[in-house]
Amino acid sequence: MAAPKDAKAFSLFSVVTFPNDECTTVMDTTMRGLCITAEECTDQGGTASGNCASGFGVCCFTTVTEPGTITNNVTYIQNEGFPTAVLGTGTVTAATRAFTVQGGENICQVRFDFEAATVFEGPAAGVCGGDQDEITVGQTSTTIGSFQNLCGTLTGQHIYVENDGANPAATLNIATSDTVLARTWKILVRTIECDSPAKAPGGCLQYFTGSSGNIQSFNVGTTGALIDNLLYSVCLRKEAGMCSYTVREARSATGATPDAFSVGADAAGRIALANCAGAHLVIPNSAETSPEYCGAFLVNEDSESTASPVTGNGAQFQIRVVTTAANAGAAGSGFDLIYSQVGCS
Repeated sequence: MAAPKDAKAFSLFSVVTFPNDECTTVMDTTMRGLCITAEECTDQGGTASGNCASGFGVCCFTTVTEPGTITNNVTYIQNEGFPTAVLGTGTVTAATRAFTVQGGENICQVRFDFEAATVFEGPAAGVCGGDQDEITVGQTSTTIGSFQNLCGTLTGQHIYVENDGANPAATLNIATSDTVLARTWKILVRTIECDSPAKAPGGCLQYFTGSSGNIQSFNVGTTGALIDNLLYSVCLRKEAGMCSYTVREARSATGATPDAFSVGADAAGRIALANCAGAHLVIPNSAETSPEYCGAFLVNEDSESTASPVTGNGAQFQIRVVTTAANAGAAGSGFDLIYSQVGCS
């Protein structure tokens, strides 16, 4: 008689795995979360806001208001009671709030998005002295992007911080002065893995994708001012089939408030470093030997009084922003520009 075959056990349950991608919350379609299990969301102190991964996961929304360590990817830093402003009444005490972003060997960058109504005290004559946002990497005090700090209105801006596996990956210090002023902040923090397609090229403080878009200076606006001592690169992802790009003012130069381009004290549009020592934009172009642009208008010919588009090209599309202490930071200074990539002919 043949020996009986070994019995096979069958599990009634299967383990379901899914990628932990970003997702859109149902409570607010402008808010982002991370697709994880409901149990993971509860364990990390988040709030489930809608389903994802065909119902196997939840869109987990995480926000922090108190200084400390941020351990979860896709986390919002907000002032207490946001969108209600703080520090606008009564007695105000100066304070610094340190938010440390947890890193790891596979984390190469941190992206900070300054979202809706991120407004701090502005600079005085171009210098951030009261309220300041300062970014440091790892356990050092090295400032990122070759700027000392940011202040004023930062709504809609973003920055990338490179850390190359350091832990902590970065620290965001939000310092506010004792000035009575209504302030709000909402900052989305993302950690980016070294092999992620979302990773920005090295040396890029800002990174834009798409064949066209809008680039603004920090603290731009009617009462804003260009901040002193900035040195950073705005990079544009070179889309397929594109060989160059044009940059133009976002608003008409006639009667626009604020000006779409006001970089330096000159009343005309100027080109070349000799004319633009205090502040300028570098827009590399193989046909232009002195690609520094400044003045009251963005122009493609020096000393013009009417704005005109400027062409850039190169292996990597980028715009370099340079300001010095001589910038002066006059009210209404800064830039608001539209870029459009141009196909190869």
